[in-house]
Amino acid sequence: MYSIVFNKFQIITLFFLSFCLTLFIALHPTYPEQFYQKLNIILSKSTVQNSPFTTPKLGTNLNGIADWSTELPFLDAFKSSRPWITQCVSGETGCSGSWDTEEYDKLDLDEQGWVKSLPAPEAPPEYTRVATLLFTGMKNYPAGKYVVLYDGEGTIEYKFDATKDEVASRPGRDVINVTPSGASIYLIITATDPNNTGNYIRNIRVVQAKYEDTYESELFNPEFINKIKKFKAIRFMDWMETNHSKQREWANIPKVDDASYAYGKGVPVEIMVKLANRIGADPWFNMPHQATDDYITNFAQIVKDTLDPNLRVYVELSNEVWNWQFQQANYALAQGQARWGKDKGDAYMQWYGMRTAQMSDIWKNVFGSDSNQVVSVMATHTVWLGLENAALDCPLWVAEGNAPCYQHSIDAFAIAGYFNGSLNAEENESTIESWLNEPDGGVSKAFKQIKSGGLLPKEEDYESLSDIDQIFNYHHKVADKRKLQLVVYEGGQHLVKSDNQKLTEFFIELNRHPKMYKIYTQLLNEWKNQGGGLFMHFSDIKKPSKWGSWGALEHVYQKSSPKYDALIDFIDQNS
Repeated sequence: MYSIVFNKFQIITLFFLSFCLTLFIALHPTYPEQFYQKLNIILSKSTVQNSPFTTPKLGTNLNGIADWSTELPFLDAFKSSRPWITQCVSGETGCSGSWDTEEYDKLDLDEQGWVKSLPAPEAPPEYTRVATLLFTGMKNYPAGKYVVLYDGEGTIEYKFDATKDEVASRPGRDVINVTPSGASIYLIITATDPNNTGNYIRNIRVVQAKYEDTYESELFNPEFINKIKKFKAIRFMDWMETNHSKQREWANIPKVDDASYAYGKGVPVEIMVKLANRIGADPWFNMPHQATDDYITNFAQIVKDTLDPNLRVYVELSNEVWNWQFQQANYALAQGQARWGKDKGDAYMQWYGMRTAQMSDIWKNVFGSDSNQVVSVMATHTVWLGLENAALDCPLWVAEGNAPCYQHSIDAFAIAGYFNGSLNAEENESTIESWLNEPDGGVSKAFKQIKSGGLLPKEEDYESLSDIDQIFNYHHKVADKRKLQLVVYEGGQHLVKSDNQKLTEFFIELNRHPKMYKIYTQLLNEWKNQGGGLFMHFSDIKKPSKWGSWGALEHVYQKSSPKYDALIDFIDQNS
C-alpha cells in the first residue's frame, strides 16, 4: 500500500474538476462509453506510474504452441495445427507413397500460410494434396461434435480421430464427430480452387460445436484460462519461439490472421496482450536476439497502446544467451567478437548486455511518462558465478563511451531456480538404478537426495534444496549492489534423463508423487525467505516425456497435481 498527500490547492482543484465532471455527466447521459473508459485508463496509468516498484510473487512460463501441446490454449484448434504436410496418393504418377514428400518449400502459399493451389498428378512436384494434424498423441481432449469452418471452394477429408457427418455438413461448414484415440485429427485438403478463380480454401477454423458462436470473441479455451488465471505473470518465451528465432524485421512478425501459430514465427503480440489482459497477469516478452530497433520499437508501441495500464510488462532480450545449444548464443558471440575482437572470450555476454541495455532504453522511451510500467530484465547463467559481470558491467561497451549496461534502465536481474539433486548426472545412473529395486522403488532416497544430497557419488553444487539458498544469496548480493530486483525467469524441478528409459519413467513418477508438493513448497518458501521477487515456474501445462516433466499439469483438463497444487496454494497464501 502507499499514500498520496495533497496540498490545499490540489484539493480545491480536484473538487472543482469533480464538480465539472458530475455536471457534464448529468447533462450528457448518453455520451459514448469510450469517454469513461479513456478516463479510467488515464487514472489507472497514474496509479501504476506513482506506485513503488513491486513484483508479483509467482508466475508461470507457457508451453509452446504445437499440434502435440496439451496446453490447448485456443478455442480454434487450427491455430495450433502442424505445418502443412505434402502428400500424394499411392498409384498416382510419380508418387512414392511416403507419408511426407518433404516439398513444403514448393507450396503455393498466400501471406497467411494458406495453400492457394495444388499440382496435378502429372506435374513435376510429387505432392498432390496437403494435410495437417491437430491434437496429436492426445487422449485427453474433448470428444463429440466439432465444426470445421472455412472460406473458399474445395474438398477437405478427415481421418484418424475424426469422421465427417455428411448429412449435417455443407460448403464452408463441415461437421465432424471426434473420438480421441491418442492419434490426432488428420485433416487433408484434396482439392482447392477447382474453378481456378482464386477462391481457394482458407481461413480454416476447427472448433467444438458448443463454441461456434463464441470462439471469435472468447478466443481462449476456458479450461486453459481457469488453470492459469491465478498466476501473477506469464512468460511468453516459448509462445514467441524465442530459442533459435529467425525474427528480425518488423514486416515479418506473426500476424493475427496467420493460418497457424505453430509455423515457427510464434504467437502475435496482440494475442499475447489479450491473454494478459484477460487474466490480469503481467506479461513477460522475449525480444528476438536479431530484432532490429524498429522491431523492438513497434512491438513496445503495441503493448503500450493495448496492455491494461494496471499491469506491468517484463521485457527480456532472447533467452539464455549463454546456452550453447541455442542459436542465439552463437549469434551473440559472433556479433560481440566482430565488434570487439576474436580474442574476447566473453564477447557474447558483453554483447548481450549491450543489446539488453539498448532494448531497455527503447522500451522506456516508447512508454515515456509511463516508463515505470516497464520492467527491463537482464539474466545470467545461475551457477556460473561471475559470468553476470560481463553483461551487467559490459566494460568493452563502456570503453566506447557508454554507461555500464545495468545503468541503462535495467530494473531486474534474473536467474533460474531449478533443482535436481544431481540425479541427472551420468556418473550417478547405476546408483539410482539400484534404488529402483527397493520396496518403495527408490522414491524415498530420491526425495532425500533432492532435499539434502549426500547419497550419490557425483554431486554438483547448488542442485539440492539444502544449498539453493546459497545461490539465491549470492545473486541477491549481485542485484543489491546494482540496486536491481532479483527475479527467477524459470524454476522448479529439473529431472531429465533422455537416454535412459528406466530413469525417464522414474523421474516422471517422482514428478507425480505427493512428496513433490512439499519439495515445491520448500523451494518457494526458501525464495520468499530470501526476499525474492517474481518467481516464474517452468512451465504451465506439458506432457511428460524423456525430454522432461516440465508441466505443472500434464494436460489442460487435469484437475490437479502435487506441483500445480503447491504453486496455487503458495499464490493463495501470499496474495
